[in-house]
Amino acid sequence: MSDLGKRGEEMARLFLERQGLKVLETNWRFKHLELDLIGMDGKVLVFVEVKLRGKGEFVEIHKILSKEKIQRLSRAALAYLRISGFEGEIRFDQVTFIENKVNYIRDAFWKY
Repeated sequence: MSDLGKRGEEMARLFLERQGLKVLETNWRFKHLELDLIGMDGKVLVFVEVKLRGKGEFVEIHKILSKEKIQRLSRAALAYLRISGFEGEIRFDQVTFIENKVNYIRDAFWKY
């Protein structure tokens, strides 16, 4: 992982903890699958995709996650659920940083 990616995940972790999320895992990997952050929001298990965009990079927040990326994240989440044995409600969120501004989308998959 690049230094920029690590910085983005650390910024997201700090932001989400201030929102009340208890971070359980950062940069979780299983084979070729990866989840940026995994946490608990009350009794809800939350998988978080983190994106960091630099100054001048145009990005449409609601189009960051492609159909293929959503499928990979879903497969990674299923692997985590099998390994952890968690049974309960889950959610997929997205945190995007653009020029030091944060955009947080809860239930991000429903926005696509």
